[in-house]
Amino acid sequence: MSEDGETTAENGVRIPPVPYDEWDHDLFSVINPDKKLPEANVLGIFQRHPALARAFLTFNMHLNTTTLPVRVRELAVMRVAWRRGSRYEWASHVLIGRKYGVTESEIEEVRTGADTLLNRAVDELDTDSGLSDATYAALAVDLDEHQLMDLVFTIGAYTMLTMALNTFGVELDPVISEENFSFPKREWYSHKREG
Repeated sequence: MSEDGETTAENGVRIPPVPYDEWDHDLFSVINPDKKLPEANVLGIFQRHPALARAFLTFNMHLNTTTLPVRVRELAVMRVAWRRGSRYEWASHVLIGRKYGVTESEIEEVRTGADTLLNRAVDELDTDSGLSDATYAALAVDLDEHQLMDLVFTIGAYTMLTMALNTFGVELDPVISEENFSFPKREWYSHKREG
């Protein structure tokens, strides 16, 4: 933590992405073996550490193709992004969520911390590193064992990714809007589970 108490790169980029024309596109074969991926700042950051990129992106590809319904995954990732103050993850996953049918009212529920089961699950995991019996039982009504595992690992992986994006100061890609990201600074520290 810096002297002013900041833990994120509020005033600039700490690790700049590798310019697109310098990318080793083979590094991303785990994501898409058949073609070059479009320019994205998060991928440009991964170019700086190929061994980490291969390991993380392999795991991340599992999370993107798991047993978890896509809408559930995207709502969970958006809640992680909101709580963790990750403008990049928020904007990216709002777009993905809409593509898979997440509604504007559901996005607003994520933003406002409405008492939905998924918001509660993300908030509990983020605050307490575990789920209460009541939340676990409620999730288990609709999710099987594999889906429950995939949900917990998805929330954990995207929490870790938001830490990296915030710490290294990864900027939004030019083609992505902020999507009404008016995150109150340090909001996640004020969340406490009740009951």
